[in-house]
Amino acid sequence: MADFTIINSADAPHRPTTPAALRRRMAEYDGYVTRVKKGEAGKLVPGRNESARGLALRITRAGKRNGRMVSAWVADDGAVYFSVQ
Repeated sequence: MADFTIINSADAPHRPTTPAALRRRMAEYDGYVTRVKKGEAGKLVPGRNESARGLALRITRAGKRNGRMVSAWVADDGAVYFSVQ
């Protein structure tokens, strides 16, 4: 049986507005951005059902969330490369 308690509404955590699956994906791309150091470049190869353009967009958004300037480009090999300033 569930344990029921009444608490003040100010003490209740806020309802998340971002779905859990999206939060996990955002955390994944945040990790990519934080792992690339100055003088290095990251490489993302699109998986099945992914586009290079989508990956580039996700990685630049991750940079903005982390307060870092990310430069991303799609190479002729179809991979997305990015650097962090």
